[in-house]
Amino acid sequence: MATEQRDASNLESFKKRWEPRIERFRRSWGRFTEHKMGVLGLLIILVYSLWSIAPGFFAPHSLEWVAYLGEPPHDARLTGEQIRTLPHPPAFGDPFFAPLGTNSHGFGILTLVIYSASNAMYIGIAAGLLSSLVGVPLGLISGFYGDTWIDETIQRVVDVMYGLPFLPFLIVLVAIRGISTTNIIIGIAVTSWLNNCITIRGETLSLRERSYVESAKVAGASDTRIIFRHIMPNILPLSFVFLAQDAAGAILAQAALAYLGLADFTAISWGIMLENIKAEGYVFEAWWWLIPPGLAITLLAAAFYFIGFSMEDVTNPQR
Repeated sequence: MATEQRDASNLESFKKRWEPRIERFRRSWGRFTEHKMGVLGLLIILVYSLWSIAPGFFAPHSLEWVAYLGEPPHDARLTGEQIRTLPHPPAFGDPFFAPLGTNSHGFGILTLVIYSASNAMYIGIAAGLLSSLVGVPLGLISGFYGDTWIDETIQRVVDVMYGLPFLPFLIVLVAIRGISTTNIIIGIAVTSWLNNCITIRGETLSLRERSYVESAKVAGASDTRIIFRHIMPNILPLSFVFLAQDAAGAILAQAALAYLGLADFTAISWGIMLENIKAEGYVFEAWWWLIPPGLAITLLAAAFYFIGFSMEDVTNPQR
């Protein structure tokens, strides 16, 4: 009997602790779903996430599949006539199944697009998070200690970094460290946290003059507590927007770098697909090879922007 009462008491305590949080989540989700573009962005991200997790389930073929030869293993070689028909436009079972056609080597475009999603998601999320983890805290500290040597030091670093051109910096980076996905992410993050820092600093300069911050100081709260407990929740909306923008920017930057030949060609990516069609001279002939990777890049970048601006409204303390 005593055990049952204790269990009931623990359950009641658990409900009291979590019910307000669940209710806040429900209200936030309700506000988020009011933004149709945000819901659309979330659906696009969900599709790309599923492609990243289980590409073999969604792709019509494996990466080794080659038109005219079917599924591996195979020992046959393409005939000269078959090679001359590549890249092949979309085919739906005659002479093979390739809904978005093939490239000049006979690999399915739809298969390559699906398998490339994991690379884009990894680069976008990793570079966006890394940029925010650097820019947001530095902007908070710089704004809170405005007009002090701490603020001056951070802002002078920002000024120097702004004078660092992105493309030459990345060329030097890959020349020293080699072309790899990790180095690409580092290069993008190093040059993308600056806008975060400057904007967050300006917002923090305004927030630190608010009455609740002055009250926290009078009550004896430490600077760390004031920054991360009282000011940071109010700049989270901006942080979400910049995180989404940085993720989208990283995806576009990686695609541009791949197009210029500065990407890891051992990985599969949409940018490398565009570089291949440019290098092999089929830009004006093989639309089925050109449009899908470009459209995939556009949709993923747009999805991050849609979610970011919707989250700005959801997390705004004034709402």
